[in-house]
Amino acid sequence: MEHSSFFNSINGDRKYKANDFAEYFNSFITNGVFPNPSTNLQVVANGNMTVTVKAGKAWINGYCYYNDSNLILPIDVADGVLNRIDRIVLRMDTTGRAIGAKVKKGTFASSPMAPALQRDADAYELGIADIYIAA
Repeated sequence: MEHSSFFNSINGDRKYKANDFAEYFNSFITNGVFPNPSTNLQVVANGNMTVTVKAGKAWINGYCYYNDSNLILPIDVADGVLNRIDRIVLRMDTTGRAIGAKVKKGTFASSPMAPALQRDADAYELGIADIYIAA
């Protein structure tokens, strides 16, 4: 089937949805964090069981994420014996129609691994940092 898009509407004959534009942008802008400036969405440890995600922009599947100020995310308390790796992600929630920075808590282990990224019909995640939490 042939498709064309983004022509002016005459008497309401052209209606476009957000996913039409996302599909268009996804054809030439790939998933990831904008490279300039180099601090875009940089994750910095604060030394108090929180991290700061700096301001920046990213794209996920044609949709734009923009954080215009420092965002502080809490990190859960460490275990007394085992280590853990948490992953900071940008999560596109297709049902909630939003993208946000989240902490994915890892599992306690003697040799921990970062949690897997979710990439299915419900969500698509970009990993922007792994945080090692020592016992």
